[in-house]
Amino acid sequence: MPRCASPRRARRSSVAAYVPEGAPVAFRGSAPEGPGFWFPPTVLAPVSNNDRAAREEIFGPVAVVVPFRDEAEAIELANDTIYGLSGSIWSGDGAKALRTARAIETGVISINSNTSVRVSTPFGGFKQSGIGRELGPDALEHYTEVKNVYYATED
Repeated sequence: MPRCASPRRARRSSVAAYVPEGAPVAFRGSAPEGPGFWFPPTVLAPVSNNDRAAREEIFGPVAVVVPFRDEAEAIELANDTIYGLSGSIWSGDGAKALRTARAIETGVISINSNTSVRVSTPFGGFKQSGIGRELGPDALEHYTEVKNVYYATED
């Protein structure tokens, strides 16, 4: 049976399209040698919040850095999207981090960490990200369809 690599090749090309010639590459890692359709981890900076790489879900190893002046602008930039699955806030100021976490429209957010998904807590997005909640006690509601049946009997 022949090996079908075209979906992988297409995925790599899709990710590469977010890093066109002349893009502001601040860092580019290395990709594994040998067979496969690897794309090197890449950081684009500085990038406008209107840049395609900042507006769309890439689903590949490309991150963008969007500069901001203050807390209010950071929140405004973070919320200026149709998506809201996950995010992280990095700060030495706990009060500011908590204020920002409350204000950002995302289903999952971590502070000083990039791993906020836990099996015991709900996972899912806001806006056009996700389709409800998985994991934790909220998963029961997501995977359950409630039905009420009334059965009358004569005495």
